[in-house]
Amino acid sequence: MKVTLLGTASAEGMPGLFCRCETCARVRASGGKNIRTRSSALIDNVLKIDFPPDTLSQVVRDGVDLSAISAVLFTHGHDDHFSPAELQYRGRYFVTEPPVCPLTIFGPPDVIAQLRLQLDPDLMAFSLHVLQPERPARIADYWVFPFLANHDSSRTCLNYVLKSPDGTTLLYASDTGWYSDRTWKLLEDFSFDAVVVECGKREEGGYAGHLSIPEVARMRKRLEAAGALQSDGPMVATHFSHQMELLHDELDTILSAYNIRAGYDGITIDC
Repeated sequence: MKVTLLGTASAEGMPGLFCRCETCARVRASGGKNIRTRSSALIDNVLKIDFPPDTLSQVVRDGVDLSAISAVLFTHGHDDHFSPAELQYRGRYFVTEPPVCPLTIFGPPDVIAQLRLQLDPDLMAFSLHVLQPERPARIADYWVFPFLANHDSSRTCLNYVLKSPDGTTLLYASDTGWYSDRTWKLLEDFSFDAVVVECGKREEGGYAGHLSIPEVARMRKRLEAAGALQSDGPMVATHFSHQMELLHDELDTILSAYNIRAGYDGITIDC
């Protein structure tokens, strides 16, 4: 399984879209891995996780052929992950040869309900599929296990376990805060080859819907203690905010002490 993180920023991007703080000034001056677009991922070039408003810039930057994807998997309906209007450009008015195979789209109930209202079946071929927590689904060639994230109680927010046909297993954990005891019991029964986890805060406290650096470190320790992740299994953090006041190298130095890599836009993880 090849996992590409197309975007690794929180909602406002990095530098923040309208922000003039010292960190954003450093990001603009330094460029490179410090520039972060809104979070999304690509699995084996065929399964897209989330569709943020930065998708066009991401695929142009990384040379991704988005026409090759067969499925889109949404985590939740916040607009930094869910930009449904962008999907219409797969339709017949916008491409010279519209894809023959329907695009299969999966997500929580509120996400699929909104897509039913916004997508035009006369414009493009697609099928919509509601995912419920703890009910596995087959998406493209992957076995997918949705489970509740701890992110926004006003809507259904999901994280995912994905298993490829050869048994390679990925935990994709964004956006979420610390899991409930029930969720931990579910996850500790898996054996993960790699983990992608959000890290939206520098320290604990404040909004509980995002993980901090100390919590991400505890997460790795807990997964290893349960035998769900080996000591050499890759764990890559994503969904960083400029409010953490850290550039990429600074983040990577802090996280590497816990055997965690700081992701960046375009990073590829071979599981």
